[in-house]
Amino acid sequence: IPMCQRRGLGRGTRRIGTLGVSMGGYGAILLAEKFPGLFGAAAAISPAIWTSYDQARSVNPGAYASAAAFAAADAVTHASALANVPVRLASGQSDPFHPGVEALVRRLPPGAVVDISKGCHTGAFFLSQVPPSLAFLARHL
Repeated sequence: IPMCQRRGLGRGTRRIGTLGVSMGGYGAILLAEKFPGLFGAAAAISPAIWTSYDQARSVNPGAYASAAAFAAADAVTHASALANVPVRLASGQSDPFHPGVEALVRRLPPGAVVDISKGCHTGAFFLSQVPPSLAFLARHL
């Protein structure tokens, strides 16, 4: 982000987009929530969204330092921060993170583009979602 800003991006009308897959998809959403004025659009493919600190710890004990750290970075709880950020979210119906994605979808502001389709948390699904995600970012940037 600092490199983009040094090049004049991320300021005024030259906003930047964020895109990620799996944990990177969670990161793309989290960045846009934390810095909505910086990001002109966000796209997440199969984002790794947990619905509770206990769930996250059961999957990855080192994912968050504490319950407070989880709460501060809970993408579902903070989804209202995306009110002015165009968002595209894609998830496969068989993805193990799908329940978390559904929780996030329910909290996204109106107008978010959501693509829930056949698929799982696999490279084939990820790759199938890259072109529409890049096209979404291109339309908004």
